[in-house]
Amino acid sequence: MEKNKFWDETARYGAILGGILALSFILETSMSLSGRMSLYTLLGLEWIVVVVLHYYLLHRFTRQYSTRYSAEEGFSFGQGYAYLMAVSGFAGAIVGVVQAVYLHLVMGYENYTERMSAAITELLASGGEVPAQMEGMIEQLIDQMQSAATPSVLSTVWGGIFTSLLFGAFFGLIIAGVLSRAPRPFDTSDNLE
Repeated sequence: MEKNKFWDETARYGAILGGILALSFILETSMSLSGRMSLYTLLGLEWIVVVVLHYYLLHRFTRQYSTRYSAEEGFSFGQGYAYLMAVSGFAGAIVGVVQAVYLHLVMGYENYTERMSAAITELLASGGEVPAQMEGMIEQLIDQMQSAATPSVLSTVWGGIFTSLLFGAFFGLIIAGVLSRAPRPFDTSDNLE
């Protein structure tokens, strides 16, 4: 029963986090394709807000989970890290599926690369003169983007999962370290008298 609670809870919180990150992906993609400098500035701010929110939610969910363990049991780094990675895995699955649906079915991957190339070109045109060295690199980048093979839907889903697990792995080191506590078998209310 306890194992089912673990998976139910990690799936629920993973769905919440995955929904937020999927919405962020759609918003960031739309801003990126605009080609407007003001939206690129806003995009940077949005990215910072999402990273902070991502950390906060993972910390909150893991802290809430740690309260199930009494002082006598303690809460190990491994328990916190495993919980956090499970939440991140579920969130990544949702993000990966949304990315695959949005890029491959809603937009079409070829349309996405064409629009991204146009946005980069438009952004460069509005920014003034670009050094010749940068111009060649940017043209090469656009050519590579347009000539690259379309990734499979499965690789897009795996990319979303991998990215979320990578963030979870990094944040997990901090969060699980902060929230871990050693067992205190003699720290009970009975012994306080």
